[in-house]
Amino acid sequence: MGYYINSEIGYYEGDQISYLDEAVPQQLNPGDVWDGAAWQAAPAPVPAAVTPLQARRALLAAGLLEAVESAAAAADTETRLAWQFSSSVERASPFVANLAAALKLTDAQIDDLFRQAAQLS
Repeated sequence: MGYYINSEIGYYEGDQISYLDEAVPQQLNPGDVWDGAAWQAAPAPVPAAVTPLQARRALLAAGLLEAVESAAAAADTETRLAWQFSSSVERASPFVANLAAALKLTDAQIDDLFRQAAQLS
C-alpha cells in the first residue's frame, strides 16, 4: 500500500494502479495541492465580495491604488459609478473585470487581491 498521484483520478491511497502513477507522501489535509515536490496548502477561497475600504487598502498595499483610480476615472460611466459609490466590491462584477482588463491583471492576481482584502479591516 502507498500514496500516489494519477493523472486521471488525482491522489489515491492503496495499491499502485499504473506504473506511470507518481508515488507521493501521504496527503494530510484534503484540498492540499501536490506541486511536484511537496504538498502545498490549498489557497484560501476567494471571497465573493469585500468592502470598498478593504479593496482600496489591498490595492494600496499592492501599489495599485493610483493605477486603479486612474483607470476608473477613464472608464465608462457605469464603471466610474460602481467604483465611487458601491457598498461592496464583488469579485464577479463587470466593473472589476473592466478595471482588471485596463490594468492587464490576471484572474489569479485579482483573486489574490480579494483574498488579501478580506484579511483587512
